Amino acid sequence: MSAVTISWTIAVNSGGVPEHERLDARGLWRELLNKAENPIPYVPAITECTVLDRFSGGFTRSIVRDGRTVFQRVEVVPGESVVYRQPGDPEIESISNRVDVTEDGSPALTISVQLAPAGIERAIRESRFLEAADAYFTDALRAGIDEIRAARPVLDGPSAGLTHAA
Repeated sequence: MSAVTISWTIAVNSGGVPEHERLDARGLWRELLNKAENPIPYVPAITECTVLDRFSGGFTRSIVRDGRTVFQRVEVVPGESVVYRQPGDPEIESISNRVDVTEDGSPALTISVQLAPAGIERAIRESRFLEAADAYFTDALRAGIDEIRAARPVLDGPSAGLTHAA
């Protein structure tokens, strides 16, 4: 069975963000690293997170998402993406958060979900599975961007001089 990847992208500076609060690729990357280490403010469904072990290029963690414990291998590609591999999840193989660029060159966040074989089979059998995945990851992306925007002035301050790029 072929791999199936579903992706969502949102500009980080959309919606009339004032110039002094705009985030560039470096700021977005910093926030993606923060999100990897402490996802609770960024992903409403995650209520607990414990980093278990560190290795070159990432770490392993245990999260509680929607009341269920999930183990993840977090792989970091510096400045580009954070990939969450879920070896025990029969439906989702990995989730990737990537620094991206919109058509106009503004920084964006893309979340990509690679379905595992059981997830592909379920998507074929149940159309509501993809609808639920779309709703879940769209909400997670929006919540993550809201938190990134909220944290940005605290982290960088209005005089940090960050501009668009991704």
